[in-house]
Amino acid sequence: MKGWKIIKPFLLKESESNETVDSTSISKVKITKALITLSDVLRYSDELDGESVILGNSGIGVISETDANLFGLEKGQRVYIEPIVTCGTCENCKKGDDSHCTELKRAGIDFDGFLCDFATVKAENLFALPDSVADFNALFLDQISLAISVVDKLKIQKGDYVAIVGANNFGNILAQLLIYYQAVPIVVTNNLEDYKIAKDSGIYYVLGPDDNWQKEVANITSARMTKNVVYISDCDIPTTKAFALASFNAGIAYTGVSNKNNSVSFAQAIKKQLKIYFINNKHGNTAASINLIANKAINLSNLKLDTAPYDKVPEVLQNMQKTLEEKGKIYETVIDLV
Repeated sequence: MKGWKIIKPFLLKESESNETVDSTSISKVKITKALITLSDVLRYSDELDGESVILGNSGIGVISETDANLFGLEKGQRVYIEPIVTCGTCENCKKGDDSHCTELKRAGIDFDGFLCDFATVKAENLFALPDSVADFNALFLDQISLAISVVDKLKIQKGDYVAIVGANNFGNILAQLLIYYQAVPIVVTNNLEDYKIAKDSGIYYVLGPDDNWQKEVANITSARMTKNVVYISDCDIPTTKAFALASFNAGIAYTGVSNKNNSVSFAQAIKKQLKIYFINNKHGNTAASINLIANKAINLSNLKLDTAPYDKVPEVLQNMQKTLEEKGKIYETVIDLV
């Protein structure tokens, strides 16, 4: 087994792994596609801490070795690999409440990710993909799972206005999920390309860089503003913009695909007595995310991303890091391993 591992900042090396397969509990998966996200780029440039592991926090593949009928899995089956695993040792895990694990481990950060040819995975972390879920869509299951966590945490109801600050691919997915749940997303972005993508995705309320966000949100909500705001931490929009869109005592979800560092002033939040939630745990939502895609609840065809072969991973990361430095944002890249 081999995969791309960070040796030091801005340097990758294709490293061999000598992992073996325990047929009683673990399957061997041939990785067919993986997704390079902002987290990988921040790891590459030493802006995000992590272990010395193979990168890639989203991947799909085909089972190449497994015990007969283990968890209903079969050789040759197309699967999505759960990128979040519980520690098994914290107090919550010991009590059987692994959905509230305090030491969740993440692929590409805490253990080997999926920018590799093969991966050994516990059968419980593999999800069979129905034919109705295309490879491309499956790579975004992790982001859909995070969007579900946001909706659950904020207890968003039918008809609620929800401001989404930041319109990257994750912001787009979250907005579509809110529409599916019959809430009303208001997406704000300082990027014209993201603005167009959001509009093309069927999101009705999208405010761009030339709009007065606070005034427009007040008009849309009849001056009530929104009782829920989601701030996408991957964006470069000041958090004060998010607080300005919130009503008194509103809920603010601080979330994103990466754990990118941001500068935050809480003066406005204190004045409005906002309730701030930091959301990063999407464990347990994978099955629901697969159903959402299978039922065509979310359309990912308009998302912007690039593609590249496995041997170009070092070049891809270098170019993505340069783009992030120059433009302040990047889009995901699909790595094809077949």
